[in-house]
Amino acid sequence: MKLLVTGGSGFIGSNFIRHVLTTHPDDRIVNLDKLTYAGNPANLADLEHDPRYAFVQGDVCDGKIVRDACRGVDAIVNFAAESHVDRSLMEPDAFLKTDVFGVFTLLEAVREPAGATLTSRRRWPPAGAR
Repeated sequence: MKLLVTGGSGFIGSNFIRHVLTTHPDDRIVNLDKLTYAGNPANLADLEHDPRYAFVQGDVCDGKIVRDACRGVDAIVNFAAESHVDRSLMEPDAFLKTDVFGVFTLLEAVREPAGATLTSRRRWPPAGAR
């Protein structure tokens, strides 16, 4: 299975990627991350040369980047989110962009022919997988 993981350079996303690559050695992962305050490329630096792992720096709200990253994937796992409540008070527009429009962009990408399955972080593996 080939997965697109959004927000995979954050704490939860990077641990998810490690878990998948450890427990499913035939799976491949594309990590799409904007590398904001929450994303740290050092979290996955040791996977840089793993042929099953690819990193794409980009915004989940950018339709072209999302469509390009979706090519050939079977499922999308979305961890891209603005989740710090104190930041939501200072920059509520960033929350709306990432948490709402970002999900909309992912949904639009999976609607295209041969699109992937979108899975929230609350349900893994997707229904019917494996």
